[in-house]
Amino acid sequence: MRHALLQLLRCPRCRRGPLHPESPAPVVLFGPLRCPECRASHPVAEGVADLVVTPTSSGAVQRGLENRWVARSYERYVRPALQRALARRPLDGDSEYLLYRSLLGQPDGPVLDVGCGTGLVARRLAREPDFPPVAGMDVSPAMLEEGVAQAREAGATVDFLRADAPYLPFQDASLGAVLMADTLPFVEDLGRLLLEVARVLRPGGRWVASTYAPPGLARGLLHRRLGLHPRAEDALRAEVAAAGLVRFERVALSPVFVVKAEKGSARTPR
Repeated sequence: MRHALLQLLRCPRCRRGPLHPESPAPVVLFGPLRCPECRASHPVAEGVADLVVTPTSSGAVQRGLENRWVARSYERYVRPALQRALARRPLDGDSEYLLYRSLLGQPDGPVLDVGCGTGLVARRLAREPDFPPVAGMDVSPAMLEEGVAQAREAGATVDFLRADAPYLPFQDASLGAVLMADTLPFVEDLGRLLLEVARVLRPGGRWVASTYAPPGLARGLLHRRLGLHPRAEDALRAEVAAAGLVRFERVALSPVFVVKAEKGSARTPR
């Protein structure tokens, strides 16, 4: 992980102190990160910082994504299969990426891809000329291991970290954008997540995410049992406003929709 991004991290245990590596090297591959406030220590291995303090329970779909063999086949087989099951007619990869990219705009600071999986979108962002640094965050060690390998093979510089949403282990107003491509349905506590997004974004920073509309009663119950939490547009819009984010927009691709909201300044009307 690059030292420049390490300086933006915040201790996930005390949620106050910065995290310092033992070495001042520009890239930290191994060794602990230490918090001067609570003296907690967090490991770094193969450049991936592990900032999970207390693992939370996960649904069946998330547990499946933590399997090494699933991670290795994720981009080619698993992700397309999930998209077909949930969206029925998903966008092709290029159209999906261009939609996310247009909604992100020109971020004024590092971009965090929450639930990055193997870093499919993060790699493409990182390879764009003059794009800010990109960090990929996921809770699955298998996905992150595959993400590191894929990024190296593609020649893309992505800083990966292991952390469990809704908490985002970054300092206040440190990020230019937060992206959640296909991962919003995995978040149960949306209100807390959006408060975290509002906290870590710089003024004018954007949150871009995709989800799908809740299915009927019977299928909806099955989705919840699998650990998925789809939301209707009205409910999502209300949660966004409650977190203090502004300029809500959505692109509808029924049953999927992609949303964007911003962190306003004190003068920005809602």
